[in-house]
Amino acid sequence: MGDDLNQMIMSMAKERGLEKTFCPSEIARQLSSKEDEWRAWMEPIRIAAIKLIDQDLLVCKQHGNIVDIRTVKGPIRLQITKH
Repeated sequence: MGDDLNQMIMSMAKERGLEKTFCPSEIARQLSSKEDEWRAWMEPIRIAAIKLIDQDLLVCKQHGNIVDIRTVKGPIRLQITKH
């Protein structure tokens, strides 16, 4: 599922473009068949995002500032760095 998650994350990032961000929960909700199970997807999505950030394909933001996804607490947003 890791490669599929990477593709889903990058697909959404490309749709939003260089100027917009998205919440990882948007991916989680797409993957969930029931309203209350999306939270279970958040950790796998975060792990996939870390790999994409390490490849300089994404950045993690909080309150508009780039932050370290490994240490940040609270809600985050992801943004593509290049196409």
